[in-house]
Amino acid sequence: MSGAATPTWIPAAVLFDLDGTLADSFAGIRLALNSALAEEGIPERNLGWVRIHVGRGALELVRDAVGERAEDGFLAAMTARYLELYRATYLEHTPPLPGAAEALEFVAAGTAGRVAVVSNKDEELSRLWLRHTGFERHVRVVVGPDTYGVRKPDPGALLPVLRGFGVAPAAALVVGDMVVDVAAGAGVGTPVVGVSAEPAAAEALRAAGATAVLGSVGELPAWLVRHGRGWRYDGPVPGNCG
Repeated sequence: MSGAATPTWIPAAVLFDLDGTLADSFAGIRLALNSALAEEGIPERNLGWVRIHVGRGALELVRDAVGERAEDGFLAAMTARYLELYRATYLEHTPPLPGAAEALEFVAAGTAGRVAVVSNKDEELSRLWLRHTGFERHVRVVVGPDTYGVRKPDPGALLPVLRGFGVAPAAALVVGDMVVDVAAGAGVGTPVVGVSAEPAAAEALRAAGATAVLGSVGELPAWLVRHGRGWRYDGPVPGNCG
């Protein structure tokens, strides 16, 4: 990416995942998924199952949930029904994660607004949630699999955002809660900070190559002060975020 801007502050752009990183999405996803499954007499999935299987998009989530009944016609119909139910309920059942608002505000100020949400949720649904929470004012670019026709970890989900920001991949940062986020960053040469309070998930992020794993997105400002360049933070800087 020759000619990209050389920033004063590193990272010069931050690309956030949405579900599980900024949004407490799993209960809302489970509600809609189980409603769709119940209509077809398929056993419900618990919250732990949902946490493990989200992140690759609605089609793959439903494919895993319906199991051996995942033939093309049925799978397409079930995915459409799940999305219909999800659209009707997810705003009510998807609160922001603690610290998300503060992290977005801090990063937007430090990067001159070079903040994106890159999710495997459709762009429209991500935008609706960001508008609902009031977070859209901190996010310049929103990307879903329908935006560029690819989904994470495909490099095509991230590279257009970085080009638009004029920031080289190595000068940016990806923040996400799943291995697919780490793979997406690795595919373009962008460091990744993982976010997970669950030991097994945190270890999976480390094993996948995350630069660091934080217990919550609320720890990101303090981590940037310690490990970025040019960052200042008025809040407490915990000693265990590395």
